[in-house]
Amino acid sequence: MRSLRLRVANMLDFLKKLLGGGDKPAPPSPPPTPARPAPAPPQATPAAAAAPPATAKPSAALAEERMLQREIVLDRDLNVIGYDFRLRESVLKRKVHVTHNVSKLYDEVLLRNFLADEATKPFGQKRIFLNISVWALDSPLFKLLSKAQFVLMLRYDEEFFTNPLEHFEKLQALKQVGFQIGFDQFPIKPELISLFPLADYLKLSIAGKDVQELSGAISALGQAAPESEVVVGDIHFFEELQVCRQLQIHYLQGSYLRYREYQEDAAIDANYLRLLEVLNLVRAEAETPIIANAMKYDPMLTFKLLRYVNSPGGGLMTKVDSLERALVVLGHQKLYRWLSLLMFSHDQQHESSHSALLETALIRGRIMETLGRKTFKGGDIDQLFTTGMFSMLDALLKKPLPSILEKLSLPAAINQALIDHGGPFGNLLKLALQSEDGDLPEDPALYAACGVSQLEVNRAQIEALLWVEEVV
Repeated sequence: MRSLRLRVANMLDFLKKLLGGGDKPAPPSPPPTPARPAPAPPQATPAAAAAPPATAKPSAALAEERMLQREIVLDRDLNVIGYDFRLRESVLKRKVHVTHNVSKLYDEVLLRNFLADEATKPFGQKRIFLNISVWALDSPLFKLLSKAQFVLMLRYDEEFFTNPLEHFEKLQALKQVGFQIGFDQFPIKPELISLFPLADYLKLSIAGKDVQELSGAISALGQAAPESEVVVGDIHFFEELQVCRQLQIHYLQGSYLRYREYQEDAAIDANYLRLLEVLNLVRAEAETPIIANAMKYDPMLTFKLLRYVNSPGGGLMTKVDSLERALVVLGHQKLYRWLSLLMFSHDQQHESSHSALLETALIRGRIMETLGRKTFKGGDIDQLFTTGMFSMLDALLKKPLPSILEKLSLPAAINQALIDHGGPFGNLLKLALQSEDGDLPEDPALYAACGVSQLEVNRAQIEALLWVEEVV
């Protein structure tokens, strides 16, 4: 677990990059075409990725755009260690009705999203789990994919593993060229156990299991492959997450951030109430002495602001030692964005999952502002980012959004999007949420209403992850 000093340094660096230092604009503009591809064997260059072999090209029907679905993967301390990508559940459910060759082509649609130029950049320390069928193991696209950070998370197929040892060499060859592999919900059968040590990750689902049954399955995996790391998926509620953290597992995956139980009658913590009050004053462009007076009631807030303004990235020649001067240096726009981000890191001693909430909120905001640049201009772009960020406030404060928004003086467009996905920003928020939630209906008219394609949404997801990795 990172030391407190490292967390503070990372947050300062993050805020510096996000808000901009010196003559950098805020919000940050989309990064240019990457000049540094991810490390890969000679054959896995971006140029090669741009022109995959003609034999690997899907049929016209399967080449249609398919939206990716993304789920967060956490360690036991609830730090974000990576993301699981797959085609949306609506596509996956159709796979059981198609031939193995067609299933393989669907998987190649997924892989191709990570062969584009922007996806050749390193993902830092994050791992990217690609959920694919075992029938795609001989796809030529693997030769073009960077090996460094991608985990091939294989879905079990009974027919494929009729003779499990027949595939030992194929799986071993993937590991030898640098891939990590995972087995997704492979049954714990005697004939399969000999393959388990090949897996870097063994994934179980919590669905339909009680604690005793899950604990027994984890123990069996540990005995079969003691060097493999266990992932538990399908965690949809915070209570499930807490139970799983007590078991002998390494990583947790699921959508629990979307399904937090609310505390209708609980009061919002005083620290957050102060932040909300200051946010309202900044939004109303109140005079500097009024904002400073409100912030003085929270010494830690004042300390964090002065620390940020005086950080090396600020580029100031002289030290700022007064709160009012710091507010003048930042200005209303940067101060509002800084305070919005601070909501997710202001009181971390009470909630260990704030880093996951912050990263999810940033990705939503970035996706919305990236896609919105085709339609919106100027200040609307910044409001799109705020909309994505604030869509996580209910998970952060554990209260329904409408009750939180009553305490915030937000523009009508943001309120409409957050409350009922209405107004000019509502459709873009729906798209950002669809990239996380495979249960949401996929409406083709939604893409047209936003003026974007499914491919652009996929690219925006990947770009948002890369951007967050750079700034967090």
